[in-house]
Formats: sequence, structure tokens, C-alpha cells
Amino acid sequence: MASQAFLLGASITVAAIWLTVTFIRYLLSTQRPKDFPPGPPTFPGLGNLHQIPLKLPFIKFQEWSKTYGDIVGLKLGSNNLIVLHNPEHMHELFEKRSAIYSGRPYAYIPVEHVYQEHKDKHIINLQNTPYLRKWRANVAYLVSTAGIRQNMPIQEATAATLVNKLLQQPSSPSDCFDHFKYWALATPLLAISGQRLEDHGKTFTDRFCTAQQKWVEILEPGTAPLATFFPPLRWVPERFSGWKKKARYVREYMIDEYFSLVESAKKFCISPDNGGKPKGKSGYDTGRFRCVLTRILEEVAERKGKGQENQLLSTDAEIAYVGGGLLDAAVDTTLATFTSLIMFMAAYPEVQAKACEEIHRVSPDKPPGANVAGQLPYVQACVTEIIRLRPPVPSGLSHLAERDDVFMGYKIPKGTSVLANAWAIHQNTDDFDHPEEFRPERYLQNPVGIKPDAKNSFERRRPTYTFGAGRRVCPGTQFAENAVAMAISKVLWAFKIVAPEPLDLSLETGFHSGLVTTPNPFKVDFVLHDEARKESVVLDHKETSAALEQIGI
Repeated sequence: MASQAFLLGASITVAAIWLTVTFIRYLLSTQRPKDFPPGPPTFPGLGNLHQIPLKLPFIKFQEWSKTYGDIVGLKLGSNNLIVLHNPEHMHELFEKRSAIYSGRPYAYIPVEHVYQEHKDKHIINLQNTPYLRKWRANVAYLVSTAGIRQNMPIQEATAATLVNKLLQQPSSPSDCFDHFKYWALATPLLAISGQRLEDHGKTFTDRFCTAQQKWVEILEPGTAPLATFFPPLRWVPERFSGWKKKARYVREYMIDEYFSLVESAKKFCISPDNGGKPKGKSGYDTGRFRCVLTRILEEVAERKGKGQENQLLSTDAEIAYVGGGLLDAAVDTTLATFTSLIMFMAAYPEVQAKACEEIHRVSPDKPPGANVAGQLPYVQACVTEIIRLRPPVPSGLSHLAERDDVFMGYKIPKGTSVLANAWAIHQNTDDFDHPEEFRPERYLQNPVGIKPDAKNSFERRRPTYTFGAGRRVCPGTQFAENAVAMAISKVLWAFKIVAPEPLDLSLETGFHSGLVTTPNPFKVDFVLHDEARKESVVLDHKETSAALEQIGI
């Protein structure tokens, strides 16, 4: 008995020592590492977690940058986070050192409960591997000159449909926003898979919106499940875990709809009247429209014959997650940009008047199309300015340092997450005159919008930093900007946007900010410039729809 008691006591002592050592190690891990970038003081066990607001954290990061400098170091429990506030630093790390800073931090719920066996295929979770390079090679057509030119008829047609819907004079803000959502989904859906949204009906749209909402609730810091931070909660059964039900819904949506995108795309590259066999140049019917996924399918088939299929994504699952990931990313950011632009056009009637004057001068008799898009520099400046002023993704997604590094004298340990605070970069008074105001003229005076004596002026500076940089830059940026410019041009050709009541432009109170920053519902009226334009709007809708039919859509 005595020996058993001794062994029990020894075991308890060893366990107590182990727990104590583990706890002390954890407490030490929540302190700032040696030579880490400066930041606010940490609290044992939490680091800086208790100081970071769940809503609008990028504003707090900006405040800290004024105290600690352009490179702010934070501790999220035992994890390291660095927030960049200088575009040149962003260029240096994400572009020049992209071999180090192109990974993604591990996210338990998306990886284990949503992606599962496809965890290495979705763009949000793609790591810095050869697979990422394959992914980028496959979507390169989207940003090519040929790809941009091919997508213009799509953007014209969906924009014309939007304006035609607005002729119905929505009776409530929700009606107006429904039209915007339809346009934001219909445009990339056509370009990516060749599918017309109207062919799916309301069920598809509702399911997409529901899945997106549940997906956001899983990912947003303010609504993310506690299981993200407290591992024991991951073992709670699904019937008691709402987040598991949400994750399952999103997963089932992805499996069903992502693969349907591929099946739709195949119709544009395989001829049914030829026994299901390819025909035409490189084995394909070249007379029909070929969307992004069709192009991928074509190239895969062509390279298989040359033994080069390992250079591209090749399975239906890989291609499906390319299309689905692009669609998910495109809809919310495009919608956020467009609705913000509508709001600010109503709030700044003098800007709206200048844009209308340019549009009516260039295209006096009918809504503007792709043939005059390059002749509307002020409209394009308006689009760029709203992306700067109300970036849809203010701080982007985290990059991961995949090995130890040193930058500006600071040590960046392997495994550190690195964010670029685009909001702060766009609001820097050293670079922009009155950055809090909606001033499209700044992009006519300077292609990157900054003042002549800007502090952060350098050769590779970009007009905005909303859509990332380096290997993780969004490939659909120009597609989205062109779509917004086309839509706002057609809207302003037909309508004057009028706010019947004051609009809340404040980021803190007038916008919802999570993964994507979008305006809260607001009321505006679309007033025809004159009744004669009504007939032209209807005709534009018919002609642009007919143009799609001519290319096989």
C-alpha cells in the first residue's frame, strides 16, 4: 500500500510539474519575441487579444501605427501577427520576398469541416506550393488582354439587365439591393462557367446567398465559433453545435455547385453532335464562347496529348474549386464596391454630375458600351477612388512567413501571420490630400492618386492595395473594376441617383465590416434624366442579350 501511495503521489507530482511547465511556457509564448516589431504591451496568456476589437480592427491597427510605426507587432495568444502600414514594405515582403510570404495560416474549421478532402484546392487555403503556381497559371487568361476583351459583352449585357430592372422603380431599398445582388452574381457566373443566372431561378440564388452568409459567419472574427480559439469545444456533437451545421451546409453547397460549374463549362468545349468528342482547333469548337473553366478544360486536354498535363490542374475537383473559389471571391467584393459607389454618387452630387457629363458627351444617344469604355477616364477614376475610400477588403487575408526572416532590423519568426492594412495605406495624409473625402480627381492628376510630394512614392506603387499583392494578388481585380465601371456608366446614362434622406457615410455606423466591408441598407431613388431614355434602356437590354446569344451563351 505504501509503495502504491508513493507511486500515486509521484505521478501527481510529475503531472503537476508538467502542467506547471506547460503553463509557464505558454505564458512566455504570449510575450513579444526578442527583436520583434514594436506594438502595445502584452498581457500574460492573452498577448494583445484583449486589445483588438472584433469590429473594424484595421482602424485600431492604424491608431497603433501612429505610436509604434509602420510595422506593428502583435501577439494573439501564442501566435505572432505583424501588420504593415507602408505600401513599400508590402511590395518588399509580398512581391520581392514572395517565396517566403505567400503561405496561409492554418484555419481549423474551414480546413477540417468545410474543405476536408479538398483542403488543398480552395484559393483561401492554398499554400505556397507548386499547386499555387498551377492555380495562377490556370486563371491567367482572366487577366489577359484576350480574356478582358471576351468578357466585355458579358459585362455589357448584365449591366444592361440591371438598368432595365431599375426602370421598375423599386418601392423599397431591399428591392434595389436585390437587383444589385443579381447583377453581382450573374456577371462572374457567366464569365467563369458560361451559366446564365436566369436559367437557374431563384432557388440557386437563394442557396448561394445562404451559403455565403453562413460562410462569413464562420470566418468573421466577430462571429467566428468559439471552437476556433478553444479546441475542447471542437468535440461537442453537431446537434449541440450550430457552427458544425453551418460548416456542413457550406460544404454541401460547394460540392454540389462547384462541380456543376465544371459540367456547364464542358458544354462549351465538347460537341454533342460529334458523339461527345471534341472538334475544331486543338480538338475544340472554336466558334462558341469559352468561359474561364472551358479554357482550362481545353488546355488540359491539349497538354495531355503532349504529356504535359502535370503542368496544369487536371481533375474535375481541382477545376471545380478554381471556378467556385473565383465566384465566391468575386460576388461579395464586387457588390460591396458597387453599392458603395452608388451611395457616394448620391452623397456627392457634384461628382455624379461630372461623371454624367462625361458619359453623355461620349455616348449621347444610347447607353455606353465596351466601344467607349476607354473614353471615360473620370468614371474609371470614380471606381478607383471608391475602392481607395471604402475598400471592400480593408486588411485582406493573412500571409504566412514560411521561414525566419529579418526586415528593417526586426526578426520575423517562422509561422508569423502578416497582414497589410490597406485601409491605413489609403488614408495616409502624407500621401493623399484629404483622404477622407471622395475625390476622383486625384486619379486624373496622378495615376496612383497621391500628391506630388507624397512620402511613399515609388516606382512600383499601385493606385490601391485592396486586392493584395505578390503571388496572392486577386486575379479578378481588373474584371471586377471593369464590371463596376460598365454598370455605373449605364446607370448614370439613364438615371440621376438621388438620396431622399441623409446618407450615413461613416465607416463606423453606416457600414458593416467583417471579411468584406459593405454599406448598411440605404435609400436612394433612380430618376430618369428624361422619358426618352426609357426606350433606349429597353433596346440596350435586348441588343446586349442578343449579342450573347450570337456567341453561344
